[in-house]
Amino acid sequence: MHAILTKQFRFEAAHQLPNHRGKCARLHGHSYLLEVSVRGPIQPARGQSDDGMVIDLEQIKEVVNEILIARVDHYNLNDVLSVPSTAENIIHWMWDELEQQAPEFGALLWRMRLWETASGYVEISRAEREAQP
Repeated sequence: MHAILTKQFRFEAAHQLPNHRGKCARLHGHSYLLEVSVRGPIQPARGQSDDGMVIDLEQIKEVVNEILIARVDHYNLNDVLSVPSTAENIIHWMWDELEQQAPEFGALLWRMRLWETASGYVEISRAEREAQP
C-alpha cells in the first residue's frame, strides 16, 4: 500500500518583476503558502518508530525548512533565483532544490503547490515534470 502525505509551510518574501506591465514591476511582498507532497509505501509493523507511516511528517518539516524555507523566508526572491521570480519559476526552483538535496526522504517528491495569494497558486507534479521534454 502507498499513500501521499502533504505538509504546509508559510513564508514571507519580497520580489519584483521589472519587465512586467503591471504593479508586479514594483518591489512588493507576499505571504506564501507552500504545500509539499510525497508518495511512498506505508511501512509495515516491524517494531520501528515509523511503523504504519510513509515518512514521519516531522522529517519532511525539518528537510523543507532547512533546504527551502531558511533560504527564502524574509528574503528578496530576486536575490535568490537566477530567473525571473514568478510563482512558476519559484516552484520549479524549489522542486529542483528538494530533489537534489533531499534524496534521504525515503519517499518520492510527488506534488508541490505554491500559493502566492489567498486565491491563486501554481502547482507542479512528478507526472508533469516527467512529461516535459
